[in-house]
Amino acid sequence: MRKRFALLTLLLVSGCAPIKHPRTHTQNPPAPAVTDLKSYYDAVHFAIQTQFFDADHYIGKSCNLRIDLDAKGQVSDMHGLSGDLSLCTEAMYAIKHAELPVPPSAEVHEKTKSMVIVFAPQ
Repeated sequence: MRKRFALLTLLLVSGCAPIKHPRTHTQNPPAPAVTDLKSYYDAVHFAIQTQFFDADHYIGKSCNLRIDLDAKGQVSDMHGLSGDLSLCTEAMYAIKHAELPVPPSAEVHEKTKSMVIVFAPQ
């Protein structure tokens, strides 16, 4: 009886131990400077990439997503267009958690307010 109690206690205590979330990371390189259309695309790509983990699991798969951005660079809408469902789910998570930059101008916002992003880890 004493052994069972000790085992049960050990299981209960281990269930309360903090779990390290697999999506946490310690340090990212600095984001690229945003000054024009190309640098804005690069910065959006960088922001999403820093939140996309386990890319190796999706090599050979692809996903096309359409994202709509407001004038502050926040995602206002997102739709999967085609591709692998599990990759699309992971990509949507990355986009939702990415800190996207503010477009540097109204002109850049106009050109990027609706983008199709292709995820195809290699």
